[in-house]
Amino acid sequence: MRPKVVLFDLWMTLIFGLSIDPILTLQELLKHRKPGEPLDSEFLTKCLTTNVSNPGRFLREVAAPFDLKVTRGSVTAFRKLIAEERNAATAYDDALEVLTQLKLQGYRIGLISNLWPFPVHRIFIEMGLGAHFEHLVYSYEVGTRKPAQKIFDHAAQLFGVEGGDCVMVGDSMSSDIEGALAAGMHAILIDRSGKVKGLDAENAHVVRSLTEVKQLLI
Repeated sequence: MRPKVVLFDLWMTLIFGLSIDPILTLQELLKHRKPGEPLDSEFLTKCLTTNVSNPGRFLREVAAPFDLKVTRGSVTAFRKLIAEERNAATAYDDALEVLTQLKLQGYRIGLISNLWPFPVHRIFIEMGLGAHFEHLVYSYEVGTRKPAQKIFDHAAQLFGVEGGDCVMVGDSMSSDIEGALAAGMHAILIDRSGKVKGLDAENAHVVRSLTEVKQLLI
């Protein structure tokens, strides 16, 4: 496999953070669902496609479609939550080395992330991750989230290539692998748990680490 462009997912692919999804925590904070109930897909989409970086305004935008009440206390708690998310962001040990080596081998590197605005400066500026990418595609800027084909097509268009010239690397079977395959891309699933033995699709592979991604592509 020799694609022109390697597209990476962010969370649980290149970096890890809080043990509990902060959007699930926000859902409970706004009392959208009771503690222990699953994350509402529509609420998740709203959080990941709202391009507002001010925490108070963001909360009001997210809460409005669900008729949720935003209080001064909830804004304060949300500010604390996003600070915790920023501080917890940590790159996997092999992330920077793999990105560097792939670029040296002539690959063009991009990112497609289901993301809200708050950790962007910390991850891509302070941690220096942004320097490794030619293009960064965020769901909150595009207005849709993986696995929607639109976000994959948008990434390919930024690079000026066809979907078949790209490989998507990520940890989510639904968001990363199925989304990329539907857009005509190749796909590499990172399964650090070792539970997935193989994938049915001819142009999809399973690896256990970023280092194995590099070994597969180089």
